[in-house]
Amino acid sequence: MNTLDPRIALPSLPTTCLLLAVALTPPAGAEKSADPETLTAALKGGKPYVNLRYRFENVEEDASTKDAHASTLRSVLGWESADYKGWSVFGEAENVTSVGNDLYNNRGAGSLANGVTDRPVVADPEITEINQAGLRFRSEDWAIVAGRQEMVLGDARFVGNVGWRQNHQSFDGVRIDNESLERARFGYAFVDRVQRIFGDSLDLSAHLLNATLEAGMVGKVTVYGYLLDYRDTGAAGNSTATWGAELAGKRPLRDTISLLYEVEYARQSDFADNPANIDAGYSFVMLGAAWPKITARVGWETLEGAPGEGRFTTPLATLHKFNGWADKFLATPATGLEDRYLQLDGKVRSFEWSARFHDFDAESSGASYGGELDLQLLYRTSAGVVLGIGGFLYDADTFSTDTEKWALWATYSF
Repeated sequence: MNTLDPRIALPSLPTTCLLLAVALTPPAGAEKSADPETLTAALKGGKPYVNLRYRFENVEEDASTKDAHASTLRSVLGWESADYKGWSVFGEAENVTSVGNDLYNNRGAGSLANGVTDRPVVADPEITEINQAGLRFRSEDWAIVAGRQEMVLGDARFVGNVGWRQNHQSFDGVRIDNESLERARFGYAFVDRVQRIFGDSLDLSAHLLNATLEAGMVGKVTVYGYLLDYRDTGAAGNSTATWGAELAGKRPLRDTISLLYEVEYARQSDFADNPANIDAGYSFVMLGAAWPKITARVGWETLEGAPGEGRFTTPLATLHKFNGWADKFLATPATGLEDRYLQLDGKVRSFEWSARFHDFDAESSGASYGGELDLQLLYRTSAGVVLGIGGFLYDADTFSTDTEKWALWATYSF
């Protein structure tokens, strides 16, 4: 059964999204001013959009006697007005529906939980909600967004929208970006609440600061600070202050080969009302090579963790993107995590493929956690449909249990 978010009532059927999109789309050949002179014209010149994603995800793990079979459809209907003196308004409704039997633990918050506890977790609860809604200002130097919004900072290692899951993560707050300097960009965001993938929300006061500088042949330098003060007592352990810096670049070696490199370091401490003492570091080193049709990377990522010093955490990140697509390390273990990996990405005509191998160890004890192989293939059709298949295999040593995941999905946007 699809559960309605108690905060707002919205149509939940994917067909409603399609009908509204057609109704709001201007007729073919209709003329619209590129720069509306009135607010009414800006609202009439708005554009709707629709995104549909169906996915079947299967999970088999030794910790469960039954497999998970999650068949879900994500439907998004959005709209944004045309700009009026740089200002625009936007809104986006999101619906996640189980197609067929929900034979998986959906990890839904409160009444969104489907009650299945004897199967593995696939964190895609049924829900209908406002995913984004707010006010946007754009000029040559400034970009300001106020309201509920998806937010991805950098590579999403610290702040992201968790785009793999069907119910995306979004944030209530204000984001300001400035690009008035030729090679520099400055960003600040204040977040008052995070709408999580499980259908719940957490109150916090988060100050997110970052600045990037294009340093010529050296690459791009980014410095950042993330101050998270969770006001919910149960989440106070996530209140941290993180400061860090990153250098990333790409240098041509020959006509068809480029060198890729990235180095990052951050330090994290307890903040606000966090009851724990935290003094943990984060480091990342990547070296790679790019050819026209294939890219190879080797990387080493470390999240420190030890008794008495706490563990490095990133509660607002797109965690699925890092440390294996089988999602075994969504939370940093108490003894930390070292992830050494090899990544290969390629493209052949309309096909895109990825292969990744991870070797996981405990950062402070050196114990072997296990290894993982991730494979993915995408096909982009001429009609705009993207088809995907992936297999994610985790082989456990001393952490968690053996897990096999595979998924099939299709997306279409217009």
